[in-house]
Amino acid sequence: MESGPRRCFSEYKLMIGLALAERAEDAKRIAERLVKSQEYRLVKSFRLIEIETEIGYVSVAAREDEFVERGDALAACMHYPRAGIRFLENLLESEDLVKTLMNLDLFLSGAIVDYERVVLFRDHVGHMPLAYARHGRSLIAALSKSAIGSAARSLEPGHMLILDRSGSRLVRWYHPGRWVMGDPGRELAERLMHVSEKYLPDTVFLGFSGGLDSSILAHLAARAGRNVRGIAVAMRGSLDHAWAQETAEILEIGLEILEPCDEELMDVVRLLSSQLPGAGLMDLSIASLMLLAARRAGGVLVVGQGADELFGGYWRYEKMLLEHGIEKAAEIMSRDVERIGERNLERDELAAALAGSQLLAPYVARPIYEAALSISPELKLRMLDGRVVRKWILRRAAEILGVPGKVLERPKKAAQYSSGIQRRLRKLLAEKKL
Repeated sequence: MESGPRRCFSEYKLMIGLALAERAEDAKRIAERLVKSQEYRLVKSFRLIEIETEIGYVSVAAREDEFVERGDALAACMHYPRAGIRFLENLLESEDLVKTLMNLDLFLSGAIVDYERVVLFRDHVGHMPLAYARHGRSLIAALSKSAIGSAARSLEPGHMLILDRSGSRLVRWYHPGRWVMGDPGRELAERLMHVSEKYLPDTVFLGFSGGLDSSILAHLAARAGRNVRGIAVAMRGSLDHAWAQETAEILEIGLEILEPCDEELMDVVRLLSSQLPGAGLMDLSIASLMLLAARRAGGVLVVGQGADELFGGYWRYEKMLLEHGIEKAAEIMSRDVERIGERNLERDELAAALAGSQLLAPYVARPIYEAALSISPELKLRMLDGRVVRKWILRRAAEILGVPGKVLERPKKAAQYSSGIQRRLRKLLAEKKL
């Protein structure tokens, strides 16, 4: 290998990928294959940047506004909300990457390459995707696992993978803050307002079921002066079909209800199955809801994902509380929070990407995420008058924010059930023996 960096540029309109190999032609060929296999993520112009390092040749495909090059070094990062390139320069120049990442209030995933090392990093909860595979001294990374193949694994949320001459190591950069909250409901309300003002786009295309989580987001968006356009995916006669209409009228937001026909549902399932091999009925049902709504959004789809895990919304938490006590329920909630990225966000982000959109889940933004971790489980699952009120603290924050009482009191099933989609898919798959 010749000493010193070597770079060349060519124009692409493909999604980010990274390849490290012993030969420059191999790295370029693999990077080109990675971006070709992610054509469904096409949104902007891309460039292929080739860098020679002391551990091999690196080819990085990145969007024009998502990388910065400084001499023999490169930082490329998919991120939200948009933050310009100054934070990329800070990452590239940082002497303490852990501290620099900890100071960022963003969803992000990306890579830093210089002559001595390659670093992959991912946000605190796994909102932005990043998968990789290693073979000997080579490295492949991409947004979608399917682009890499069966050897792909997700980079753990809140971690960095560092490769240099000494080998490779996984480093945890994210350590969640725990806060002493004098008035948890009011402080949570303030953080919800902060996130809505910072994260929500001017026009909010909102996955809307009429339940608590999406209703709070609709209310916050309207309060922040955003144009709110609810999108409900529901079979006629389902709970969501009726509740979405009624709640949209209460909140005074626009609403469009999508009623997919059988052929459309099966087309969506076939597409999802090609990217989610082995996915079961529940995952295909939820992903179908996301894809159909994201297709209508045509840009950014805002969803309420993460609220149930963070604030105690699932029925199984109530069951665990009644049968085994709050400690056991809290243990299950904590385990689910740790797996939000792997179990939910990766699936839903992929579904949105297949529809040409980007997923945005404000409830898992760091200010809300860390507030939830700091709130006592007894305030999430609260016993009142002999019954369990799930997500009590979130309801309290919503009340402070001015969400109408009729919306706060409404019970809600999981969307795959209340929309009628899972029931319909089960019948269709049985008929086609799939």
